[in-house]
Amino acid sequence: MRLDPLADALSAIKNGENVCKKYVVIYPRSKLIGKCLRLLQKTGYLGEFEAIDDGREGKFKVELLGRINNIGAIKPRMPVKLRDIDNAETLYLPAIDFGMILLTTSKGIMSHYEAKKERIGGRLLAYVY
Repeated sequence: MRLDPLADALSAIKNGENVCKKYVVIYPRSKLIGKCLRLLQKTGYLGEFEAIDDGREGKFKVELLGRINNIGAIKPRMPVKLRDIDNAETLYLPAIDFGMILLTTSKGIMSHYEAKKERIGGRLLAYVY
């Protein structure tokens, strides 16, 4: 029984990067994982990914580019206000403007840079650098 599929997906990506794999298969497939992967692809951390329907829960096949040093889920998923995003950035990222924190907001999943620009807060999901 999986308790946190997002954390399992991010740890699979991290383990695949550590052993220099070209692809990694992530299961089960969910909308949350798909949107996080799309954001990571848009920012250049991941290559192409495809959703595979195997008749059960589904899978993602993700291309790894070797650009991720560390990635992980933030547990518990703490709510953060706009003024507290900088504190979360110093807590989870090694340096300012190095890496990205993924947030879930009322306008969807976005990076902390986009959340600052849109001037909204949300809940912390994951970090990557």
